[in-house]
Amino acid sequence: MLPDRCSIKDQNGDCPNPPSYVVSITHDSGEYMIGVVCEEHRTSMEKRLINMQNDSELLQGKIKFVPVKPVVTDCVTNYPEKWEQEQEQD
Repeated sequence: MLPDRCSIKDQNGDCPNPPSYVVSITHDSGEYMIGVVCEEHRTSMEKRLINMQNDSELLQGKIKFVPVKPVVTDCVTNYPEKWEQEQEQD
């Protein structure tokens, strides 16, 4: 599960926008998710991560922005009545 909104916080508080990208850093030891960001904050997030890498505050590696792909399915819904009926039939 991903957060339902952008990871950016500013003087006005949390960004209310839904995420557009999963942000990660690829390093020799693996890939590490940093957060999620909306389209509006992508550039500022990238600049901040680069600055943090330059200041050795963050793992060195390639910064990746992977678009979020929504998936819609009805198989995750919970139908207690249906489950109970199936249990009675077994």
